[in-house]
Amino acid sequence: MNPETPFTCQFVEREKENDRVGLWGFGNVSRDVMLTLVNEELGKEIIFYGRPKDDYPNRAGAWVDDLKANTFRRPRIRGTNQINDMAGLDVIFIGIGVPRKAGQSREDLLAVNTAVIAKASMQIRQLYEGCSADDLPVLVYMGNPVTTMTWVGYKATGFPRHKVMGQAGNLDSRRICQAIAGELGLSGHDVRGITFGDHGDSMVASSAFFSVNGVPLNVLMEVEGLPSERIGAVIESAKKGGTHFVNETGQSASAGPAKAAGEMLRCIIRGEYEVQPVVAVIEQEYDLIQEGDGLDSMCFGVPARIGPYGVDKIYELPVTDIRPAMVRSAGIIKENIKLASKILEEQFGVTL
Repeated sequence: MNPETPFTCQFVEREKENDRVGLWGFGNVSRDVMLTLVNEELGKEIIFYGRPKDDYPNRAGAWVDDLKANTFRRPRIRGTNQINDMAGLDVIFIGIGVPRKAGQSREDLLAVNTAVIAKASMQIRQLYEGCSADDLPVLVYMGNPVTTMTWVGYKATGFPRHKVMGQAGNLDSRRICQAIAGELGLSGHDVRGITFGDHGDSMVASSAFFSVNGVPLNVLMEVEGLPSERIGAVIESAKKGGTHFVNETGQSASAGPAKAAGEMLRCIIRGEYEVQPVVAVIEQEYDLIQEGDGLDSMCFGVPARIGPYGVDKIYELPVTDIRPAMVRSAGIIKENIKLASKILEEQFGVTL
């Protein structure tokens, strides 16, 4: 090459990666998400925010310092009690909210967590005020009830709907996959599936949307001579996995939810597009919002293509057999959203 030949700057298109990750909330799930990110070397910098308490002003800072002392291969990690440190991030996991207590009604829990999620979401909104849509972080929520709390975050931040999602489907589907594997005498690594709707009793799960190493579960059941009622009972029991855990341990699960959230975060951070069951903001999808509902949107567990920009596409699959169950699940979510919307308007001035 002639050394006098001038070079030209060329732009090479490449997949977006999200290197700066935030964890919002000093809870068990957030701490386990941090461990998942560090162990799987996801992200180049992780900022862990914990709200300061009178006797413990920087819990996140102390926890991260202890982790750094015992983790030699890791991204840059920092714990903080300063909200401003959460600016300029690519993705934020919001792991806040309180679990349901004995004797507490659904409405009571909903009111408490709506206020908690709304306050944090309004703070995120202020941090990113004036940013273009491309510069806003992808938000991943996990407070319960997660479908309603994700919608609260969507409305309180004002972010585009593709930038907001919630985690429940990975957790629920993996619990069901493991239960199915146990029934079939398998390890569970090759069992895959998706769930729809809410997280909890109204979750919608059907054997038609599960497979074993590419073989539809219903086909494998037929080959094995297993009646559909048997697998149906296994699925129904596995749907209550969270309740089983609480009954056995006296506390909410954290390791499983954190690993499930890590699967979503991996796609967002590394720019790896995948179809996963996520809580997404839906409008016309699946025709679940009716004219008389008084809502322009809701959040619902659906299969979606997710990646570095958030929810890239929502897949509307043929769901004739489970549509009645989806409508029932949507009905519960819509009632929750209506209760949450009153709190948003009365306490935070968020008009819908």
